Amino acid sequence: MTDVNKLQSDLDYISNTLREDATAGGIPALYFLWAGLIGVGFSLPDLAPRVAGIYWLVAGIGGGLFSWWLGDRQNRRQGVKNPRLAKRYALHWGLMGAAFLLCFLPLLLGRVSPAVGGANFLLVTGIGYGLAGVHLERPLLWCGLLMLVAYGVMVLLMPPYTWTLTGITVGLSLLWAGISRRAAIKAGREQ
Repeated sequence: MTDVNKLQSDLDYISNTLREDATAGGIPALYFLWAGLIGVGFSLPDLAPRVAGIYWLVAGIGGGLFSWWLGDRQNRRQGVKNPRLAKRYALHWGLMGAAFLLCFLPLLLGRVSPAVGGANFLLVTGIGYGLAGVHLERPLLWCGLLMLVAYGVMVLLMPPYTWTLTGITVGLSLLWAGISRRAAIKAGREQ
């Protein structure tokens, strides 16, 4: 490593250590983005099943790439360079993407009913968001816990429109997290 690179690495380490991690609570726009994408996308199997697969192909990949770009842009604006954190984000959400694909497999093969499949997506989503709240962004912990409670209710009651209820639950929890995060950022600026 050259002296300039070592010095830059040392300065990045010090700046990350001294200041609160700029990504600790997440970017409100990302919460709002995924609240909308998930709210709409999870309702499609109940309301327009032929469109659901295409929607998620475009929205899942596009939303993921846009999320990465927005997070990277935010970090550059704030002068944050933390490759280890970026790698944790990539691993976490990459594994979640794989888990969603695996969750879709039994539905595709006709081995579970759509109601059970919808509930399973909520379980996987709740675990993923809960763990993201533990390891990445604290507001996601509460979203994940809400989703797990909703999963329990759905499994016990098996209401109609399970997919739509799943989308509403996830969407509202992310909307709440985004509003809370935006308020926390605003309060931090005013102090």
